[in-house]
Amino acid sequence: MIKTSTMFSAHAIHVLLRNTLILLVVLFIALFMWLLVGIKVDTLKVGDYSIGGLYIKLDKKLTLKSDYIMLPQSKAKPSFDNVDRVFDEVKYLFTFFESIDLKNVKFKNNQLDIIFIDNILYVTSNDYEIAGNVQRVGQMLEADVSMLYLKKDDVHIKGKLTYDLRSSSLKTEGDFDGYDIKGRFFANKVGDTIDFKLLSDTFKDLHPIMNKFDLTEVVRSWVLDRVEADRYKLLSLSGKGSLERGKFSLDISGLKGEMLFSDVKIHFKEDLAPVLVPSLLLAYHNEGLYFNLKEPTYEGISLEGSEVSIRNLLNTHTNLKLKIRTDSRFDSKMQDLLKAYNLLLPLDQKSGKVNVLFMADLGLKSSYKDFFVNVDFSKGDVWLGKVQLPVEKGNVQYKKGSIHLKGIYLKDLHYEGMLNGEIDVQKKKADLVLDTKRVILGDEKEIFFVLKDQKIPFVLDYTKNINVEIPNLSLKISNEEGETAIHLNDLNKIKPYLSDTGLIENGGDIEIKTKDFETYAFKGMLKRSSCFLYEKNNKCKTRVPFQGKVTPKGLYFYAFNKRFYYNKANSRVKLSNLNFDLKKFLNVQKKDTKKEDTNKKDKSKQRTSLIILGKNSDLRYGDYSLVTDHYDVEVKPNGDIKAIGSASGDIIKFSKKNDILSIKALRIQDKALHPLINFKGLQHGRYTLKLSGNPDKTMKGEIIVEGGVMKDFKAYNNTLAFINTIPALASLQNPGYSVKGFTIEKGIAEYRMIKQDKIVFDSIYIKGKSATIAGSGEIDLKKKTIDLNLAIQSARELGKFVGSLPLVGYILMGKDKSMTFGLQITGTLDNPKVKTSAGEDILSLPLKILKRALESPEHIINK
Repeated sequence: MIKTSTMFSAHAIHVLLRNTLILLVVLFIALFMWLLVGIKVDTLKVGDYSIGGLYIKLDKKLTLKSDYIMLPQSKAKPSFDNVDRVFDEVKYLFTFFESIDLKNVKFKNNQLDIIFIDNILYVTSNDYEIAGNVQRVGQMLEADVSMLYLKKDDVHIKGKLTYDLRSSSLKTEGDFDGYDIKGRFFANKVGDTIDFKLLSDTFKDLHPIMNKFDLTEVVRSWVLDRVEADRYKLLSLSGKGSLERGKFSLDISGLKGEMLFSDVKIHFKEDLAPVLVPSLLLAYHNEGLYFNLKEPTYEGISLEGSEVSIRNLLNTHTNLKLKIRTDSRFDSKMQDLLKAYNLLLPLDQKSGKVNVLFMADLGLKSSYKDFFVNVDFSKGDVWLGKVQLPVEKGNVQYKKGSIHLKGIYLKDLHYEGMLNGEIDVQKKKADLVLDTKRVILGDEKEIFFVLKDQKIPFVLDYTKNINVEIPNLSLKISNEEGETAIHLNDLNKIKPYLSDTGLIENGGDIEIKTKDFETYAFKGMLKRSSCFLYEKNNKCKTRVPFQGKVTPKGLYFYAFNKRFYYNKANSRVKLSNLNFDLKKFLNVQKKDTKKEDTNKKDKSKQRTSLIILGKNSDLRYGDYSLVTDHYDVEVKPNGDIKAIGSASGDIIKFSKKNDILSIKALRIQDKALHPLINFKGLQHGRYTLKLSGNPDKTMKGEIIVEGGVMKDFKAYNNTLAFINTIPALASLQNPGYSVKGFTIEKGIAEYRMIKQDKIVFDSIYIKGKSATIAGSGEIDLKKKTIDLNLAIQSARELGKFVGSLPLVGYILMGKDKSMTFGLQITGTLDNPKVKTSAGEDILSLPLKILKRALESPEHIINK
């Protein structure tokens, strides 16, 4: 039974399968026959799906039409993840369908119309509209897309593509028109790798297309705002990527692009004028934007060779790199460019050209900043602050807050040398070294300062004002409130370089001030060893406080509270209540003249005479002094002197020609005589002095005495004391020869001064009331000794009085009852010894002197 039941069941299953198969075949044949005739359904609804006006017919291939199709799901956005599936589906169009006309295919988020007939495909949606010829050639799909319109972006695309059904490779190229940009595109897909390239025609506005990209604010600022162009052209934008899990991944490292900007304005900073560029090539590669500038200019200055780039766009180290080059003057325009980046280089070029390289590295996502400036100078005038530098060549670099001066060769009429050093921009301080070849200061007439082959370090401080300090020369220069001050604290430091060191000698200091570098005021103190200025007490003035000014008209020099005045233009010195040693002055001037002649540029030009005017001033020449109320001295260029002075109306003349000195004084008072002969023993009379000769050899002099007394010197005092010890001579004291002095009626002395060492009295004749003195002898000034032989003849009245006295051997009696005795004065000047001479010694006096003593001829006085 079980076997029978089993067989029945198998039979039943067999019958069911046979009948089902027959039914399917009948239905398929019926459907096929139906398709051949054509199926038309007004409405078909299955669940949420509905179709209206459906028509399907089979004629070799299917024909499909519908009036509407309702689909409950959303339409997927076009994506690379289904590109291959789309093309696989498209191939079935050619395999199974003759034509397709689907209207109003509605999704939740979109609506499509699809038409395919005679290999022409037309699809429209809310987002796009596409039309083109699509055909299959073997295993290749070929499409000629005449229109692809992206409605939202208003972009038109047309082109061709081929798709290899076997390898799934795609090639496409075409044109696009959108965002007011027309261009071409190329794309290829091989396996999972896609590469593409875009280029455009010239267009006017970059903003619409760039707004479609998710750019950083920095990149957007530079591409759209800071770089402003009249026209743009995309030369190329190429890259590649890969399909990974249905998504396209762009290889950023391989993305490259070039865009041409025409008639460009680059705004580096808001406060700066723009850089003008006829054309700019913007290139993207290696994660950076590179602005290649063609013929850029800034304020009329060529910036040829300049570069701008933005690096590291895809990480946090995005930075702007500027490389600006110019070959122009480094003037205010270049200064403004650097100031925009808070770079203050205290350089200003008035003439010539420089080659400038300015490099900036600026963090665009951080506060990082780094700058480098390189300036190669050619010949021109450059101002460092307010200091003018006549540059021949050299290099200046700025790096990390410091300015480095390298090989700045300076050459001017007055100086030449190499300047090196460093300037701290933050501290506003410079440490510099000038390796001088020469520094020569002076004018067209003469040179007064010469420095050669010396290294001079100096410090420049411009914190508030300009301050320069040169330690080697003890020199400081400052500028404040429009006034420049020059301080020389030790004139000895510059003495080795002065052609005229006469005034300095032992140094001193000076301060010079000027506001316009035409008029200068100065004051200071000179230290001297040689002294030609002295006070009434003969105190030598080795410290000379001075002041004065220099103007275009000349030098005006004052010293000792304006008691000394010198005008260089007039070659005139005025002295008031200040004494002057002319010989010492001439010795100093003689040395200075030799140096001046060596440094004079125009040696043919004649020197002018120096005029010295004195008031209440003593004029000294060696051992001779003119004590006058005022005097007038002319010192000629060859050293000759012509002088005249007046003392209480008495005239004194003084002259020197070559080596011959001459003094003439007519009937002067004793106060004028004493300093001329260095002897105060003659008083209260009138005196005529004639003196001439070579002071270094022999001077011949003659003194004529009119009245007065002789007293108050040791030889006289000792002689008087000696006379008091001899009764026979005591009568001489009254009235003419006493402590009140020897009263003189008239007299004359002739003498010679030999080398300032010895005074030889060739003859002495003095006629007094009580006696007449005659004699000769000498005084050795070097040994300070005296040796005089005198004959003293008493008056006749005194002779009568002493005639009855017993006579001694040293007294000679005259026929007129006068008596004559001899005295010899010897020993030192401080303590001379007096003794009588024997009668025969008196007779041994020269005949001329003896005749004077015994005969007293009147004509001697009157000659």
